[in-house]
Amino acid sequence: MDLLIKNVSYNNKKLHIFIREGVISQISDNLSDFNMPLYTILDGDDNYIFPMLHNGHTHSPMVLFRGYGDDMGLESWLKNRIWPAEARLSEEDYFWGNRLALLEMIKNGTGFFNEMYMNPRSMVRALDDLPLKALINYPVIDGMDEDRAKVQIRDCSQFIEETNWSARLKGGIALHSVYANSEYSLKWAGKYARERKVPLHIHLAETEQEVFNCRRNHRGRSPVEYLDSLDFFKDNRVYAAHSLWMNERDMEIMGDNDVVAVHNPVSNMKVAAGAFFPYEKLKDKGIPIVIGSDGAASNNNLDLLEEMKIAALMQKHHSGNPGLMTAEEAFSLGSGDIPAGIFGTGTGRIEVGSDADFIIINRKSPSMVPSFNRTSNLVYSASGSDVLHLICGGKVLMENRVVEGEDVILSNARARAEALLT
Repeated sequence: MDLLIKNVSYNNKKLHIFIREGVISQISDNLSDFNMPLYTILDGDDNYIFPMLHNGHTHSPMVLFRGYGDDMGLESWLKNRIWPAEARLSEEDYFWGNRLALLEMIKNGTGFFNEMYMNPRSMVRALDDLPLKALINYPVIDGMDEDRAKVQIRDCSQFIEETNWSARLKGGIALHSVYANSEYSLKWAGKYARERKVPLHIHLAETEQEVFNCRRNHRGRSPVEYLDSLDFFKDNRVYAAHSLWMNERDMEIMGDNDVVAVHNPVSNMKVAAGAFFPYEKLKDKGIPIVIGSDGAASNNNLDLLEEMKIAALMQKHHSGNPGLMTAEEAFSLGSGDIPAGIFGTGTGRIEVGSDADFIIINRKSPSMVPSFNRTSNLVYSASGSDVLHLICGGKVLMENRVVEGEDVILSNARARAEALLT
């Protein structure tokens, strides 16, 4: 579908953007350059355009658990609330949970997400209806049981090898953690990922207890050192969610292996993970950093603009340096060329030849007025509700805050959550 986005404001210029086959074909400040009757037209109404948002770590169907088990410690929350509830999830729960998460991400301007959750085939099907870009990781979580691992490995291999992947939709492997995965499954994942050239996604160094237990059980090694000893990182692209409780040696290993640290500030604070995300040290060591929401059970939303604000404020507060993690830096963790390059979704730029992946922000929103610094406004004062339109791969997934079929999704997801948890 050819699409003309007219009257958008970018870098203080009013522009018109023509999209053909999902790619920006032409940008001009002169509307007469376009033969408008031939195109589908979206009027930007002089609103602000930015690259779409990337969510570096989430568990989508956990939107059904929003508000269920709040204000609890991580271990108690998992054992007494989340894991028992997850054991009851049905195919219908996954169906509507995935669609609710996709709807929420679209409403907040997220066009890509890095997924870690059970029943990934259900999410692949959901993306037929709501076509965001995504990395869907098959979860191998064996609970230290090698026989269970073998069954999961067989299904994971089948999922990776038989799914019809594309530039929009990619597959990988998710390992829960060093405390929920056996050495057998961790070694297999590292080897398989190298052979198949697929990425790995894991929770890493999230809590002090995780580090303590790992050192006790694995010859004094930290979680990072333990995974390194298993060749988990070697020649692989690894996305390490949380990356909190690390020392200098851990960060050196991550830097040597180009491991991506995924920062989840809201979730980390909510479950009282207890460590300050070492942003400046990670950056100084050249470690790639992106931002993620984590699941809505521990956040409790999927609003990346809120996540960026909190990430920046945490750095300033804990360091005593108000210049640490500027608005531009915070925004770059979830939008533009950095996350686009890390996840392979395109250039992350608004320029001719780039994928048409962008959001249009309401310039009339009170939080965007005045606009001395639009990026600063977006990070420090705006929220996902200020996103008017989302265009992903040249497709208009949200227009004027409306997503096709959203009422049906909301009513069915609400019914599934109530049946599951009450």
